[in-house]
Amino acid sequence: MGRIDHHPILLIPKRKDIPFTFNGKELIAKEGEVISSALITHGINVFGYHRADGAPQGIYCANGQCSQCMVIADGLPVKACMTVVKPGMVVQTCDGDPKIPADDTVPKVRNIRTVRTPVLIIGGGPAGLSAAIELAKFKIRGILVDDKQRLGGKLTLQTHNFFGSSSDCFAGIRGIDIGVLLEEELKDYGKDLIDIWLDATAVGVYCDGKVGIVKEGKYILVKPETLLVATGAREKTLAFPGCDLPGIYGAGAFQTLVNRDLVNPTERLFICGGGNVGLISAYHALQAGIDVVGLAEALQE
Repeated sequence: MGRIDHHPILLIPKRKDIPFTFNGKELIAKEGEVISSALITHGINVFGYHRADGAPQGIYCANGQCSQCMVIADGLPVKACMTVVKPGMVVQTCDGDPKIPADDTVPKVRNIRTVRTPVLIIGGGPAGLSAAIELAKFKIRGILVDDKQRLGGKLTLQTHNFFGSSSDCFAGIRGIDIGVLLEEELKDYGKDLIDIWLDATAVGVYCDGKVGIVKEGKYILVKPETLLVATGAREKTLAFPGCDLPGIYGAGAFQTLVNRDLVNPTERLFICGGGNVGLISAYHALQAGIDVVGLAEALQE
């Protein structure tokens, strides 16, 4: 385990050291690094234990879609795979049952800002970006929100050349570069038309047509005339006893670690599934310097 210090495709940026503690132990993260990746670089892949059976828990989706990696950071429960380490942050495991705070002070009620827009797009991956580009071509204003620090969605995890039709899906170009191309095209067409909100999570669509969004720790209501949901695919991982234990990853979580966060979660890797996703994951592992010890496939070829 550790950080990837060289890669045949990806540039390794120089980043500042960010000190933090985990269960009282002083550790170092890199600037912009999320808690889960920072812990894994130090050989820590168990973030807590399940309250029911004591099973160890770590990252599972690495995409903010589950609560497997929940920790306490500066006194608040957060998802380790979505929370950037801040200088001096105090991180602890979530042990036991949650307790009601002793402080019963009524919190201050603040005004909630409401933003109106012709179109709201939830999701800044290839579908959301493409939709925003088309809107901008027709001079239609809108807001594009994504819960990550950068646009591109799963494209930011793909270091391989895409296959298929060059006119339909940029065949022959690496996914990481496709994301940049789409982002640049959006800037060309939608510089003054499409507002981009990053690190912004849509938490609910309500009966009055408003959408609740948490952005930079603040709650905002957006009232769109049209809502486009482009939240991408969800991995359907193989279910078996122990499939959620630390060290067992879906392809998306693994690619997030090695290609986005530049983290090496293991020295040796075994892959279940020899389809395109399994083979591509093996390719990504080899690029990261990981020894792929085997691959199992149910089919004959």
